[in-house]
Amino acid sequence: MDISNMRHEIVSENPDIEVKFYLSIDEGGYVAPHWHNSLEIVYMLEGSITVAFENKKITVLPEEFIVINSRNVHGFTSQKNRALVLQIPSAVFEKYVRNIDLYYFNVDMNPIDEVEIKRLNKIKRIFHDMYEIYDIQPEGYLLKFNSLLYDMLFTLIHSYSSKLALKQIKRDNKYLERLKEITMFLHNCHDEQITMQQLADKFGYNPDYISRFFKKYMGLTVIEYLYEIRINYIYKDLIDTDLNINEIFENHGCNNYRVAMKLFKKRYGCTPKEKRKEKNMTISK
Repeated sequence: MDISNMRHEIVSENPDIEVKFYLSIDEGGYVAPHWHNSLEIVYMLEGSITVAFENKKITVLPEEFIVINSRNVHGFTSQKNRALVLQIPSAVFEKYVRNIDLYYFNVDMNPIDEVEIKRLNKIKRIFHDMYEIYDIQPEGYLLKFNSLLYDMLFTLIHSYSSKLALKQIKRDNKYLERLKEITMFLHNCHDEQITMQQLADKFGYNPDYISRFFKKYMGLTVIEYLYEIRINYIYKDLIDTDLNINEIFENHGCNNYRVAMKLFKKRYGCTPKEKRKEKNMTISK
């Protein structure tokens, strides 16, 4: 399976720094619910994204950012955009802050208090400065980059965090391990016709329980999630192969062509045929 399709993302490090920091250029699309062992901050430069997590949706506009907590299940719907993405693995954070997994970060993008506005603008300036210094990389750039990074993290810790109960963290971690097993199975078997009973038997749960459990933590039903996976694979084959469109749908378990077509059009705003034609025109330019 293509690692890019895994919903439990493994955050790799940039070669010269302890975190992952990059400019994301996105043509727009959808990323199904997933999580990773890192604090993630997405700072929008152009365009927008809508992040679904904790049973709510937040749209992030230019010059705004969102903080996504480690091991927090989240998904994205995006318009064409450019954004700076910073991901700090928990193992890195733990070097400087004990019991970092107990911290919950939350940043209000629309503060009223003047002090809060200044503090928020400071973080935004740090983001711009981090990208500039890392892009140019003058002599000693790591000193400056790390000082900016630590300044930002210190501000987040002291101004935008609260502590969770250890009992809650342990419970959530246990549930995420279950979800990881279930979502990996769904990815590996997405081309098969999977019933709730088969899924329940596979993991030793009651069908009703696994259905409620999955919906609660992923924000989607098992069937909805399975179709989101299938649409991802269908899109990839549309772009990367010359296979017949009906054959692509069948290869990825979409026997209900009408449902799959409806979901594809909802996500991409066009039919598979139109999407393939659009990509071919882009390549030929």
